[in-house]
Amino acid sequence: MTIKINIGVNKKVGLPEYGSAGGHCNIEIEADNSILDHAEQFLQRVKDAYELARQSVEEELSHHRQSNDRLGNATSPTRSFGQPDKEPAPRQEYRSNSNSGGSSFTASPKQQQFITGLMKGIKGLDWRTLDRYCDTKFGKVCSQLTSKEASALIEDLKAAKSGGVLSV
Repeated sequence: MTIKINIGVNKKVGLPEYGSAGGHCNIEIEADNSILDHAEQFLQRVKDAYELARQSVEEELSHHRQSNDRLGNATSPTRSFGQPDKEPAPRQEYRSNSNSGGSSFTASPKQQQFITGLMKGIKGLDWRTLDRYCDTKFGKVCSQLTSKEASALIEDLKAAKSGGVLSV
């Protein structure tokens, strides 16, 4: 008599702009029932199958990362906030250059990503237009917004995406 051993591995990784990629592998092995009498052999077969499944998932995710990189979509954010087609700047470069002496909190990376995502849902809105809007409303470009200003911008973008108008 035979038994079936089913081993499964799943893994999901986050990608820029709220994306994700996942890989999974299930392996089913048929073994003679007598293998249960030999615990070490049984455990070794399970461990070997698990390792094979794990390697398969990692390889699949690696292929996805490589194709994503070839398309210019690195696994970190694909552009700096307010600066299209450039590598993301370190956090400290988002500090405000306003007359507040730079003591105010800067927009968080989550706020920056959320604004980027909202922009995609608003027809005709690009970084140049959004920078002009921010300059008019806040006196600075998007990459210089404080956390509080970014929150206000997010509310404005939500309203515009829901059919409102983005105006000062």
